Amino acid sequence: MGPLLTFTGNGIYCPRADVYLDPWQPVNRAIVTHGHSDHASSGHNYYLCTEETASIIAYRLSLGSHQIQVIPYGQTVNINGVAFSLHPAGHIPGSAQVRVEYKGEVWVFTGDYKLAPDGISTPFELVRCHVFITESTFGLPVYKWKPQSEVFAEINAWWKRNQEEGKTSIIAGYTLGKSQRILANIDTSIGPVFTHGAGDSMNTRMPASGLALPEAPREPDDTPKNALRQALVI
Repeated sequence: MGPLLTFTGNGIYCPRADVYLDPWQPVNRAIVTHGHSDHASSGHNYYLCTEETASIIAYRLSLGSHQIQVIPYGQTVNINGVAFSLHPAGHIPGSAQVRVEYKGEVWVFTGDYKLAPDGISTPFELVRCHVFITESTFGLPVYKWKPQSEVFAEINAWWKRNQEEGKTSIIAGYTLGKSQRILANIDTSIGPVFTHGAGDSMNTRMPASGLALPEAPREPDDTPKNALRQALVI
C-alpha cells in the first residue's frame, strides 16, 4: 500500500479517495482547511469544509451552495473507503485540521494552526495520528510571542496615549482573521472604532459563522476630526 497522502503539482493528494487537501490548482474535489487565499483557491468543482469556512469562501470565491459540502468538527465523511474528518486548528474562525484514516492508518494535515486561544477561533485540538503534516510558518525558535493579554494591554495603552496627544490610532491587520482578532480583544470602551472597507466586508460575514463582534463601521466621510482623534481605525 502506497502512502495515504502524497505531494503533487496540484497540492496534497489522497489517491485512494481522489481528493486534494488545500490544492492550489483547479481539481474536481477539494477539502479546504480555512478561508485564506493561499489555502482556499478558486476553480475546484466541489469543496468540503466547516460551516464557518463555507460562508467565507462562498463570498470570496463566488461559489454556489451546490459546490460546497459542510461538515461539523469531528464528523466523519467516507470517500471511496477513506474516512475524513475536520478538527479545530485555532488559526481563524472555521479553520480545521484534516484527519485521514484508511484501514487503521491515520494521517493529519494541519493547515495553518495556532496553539494559543485567540478569543475568536475554536481552540486547537490535538489529534492522535501516525503521520503528521504540519505548517510551520513561524516554526523557527527565533519566533517568540508575548501572551495575547499583554499584547492587547499594550495596544490599549498606545491608543489612550494617542488620544491624549490628539492623534488618530491606526492599526493594520489581514482582513480575515487578524482584523477580527483585534476587534474582539481591544477595549472598545476607550473610544470609537472604525474599520477599513475590506475588513468591514469580511466582518459582515462573521455572524454567519457564529462570531459576534463589537460594532466597528466603515469610517463615514463626514466623521468629525475630533472623533477621529479619539478613534482606533483597523
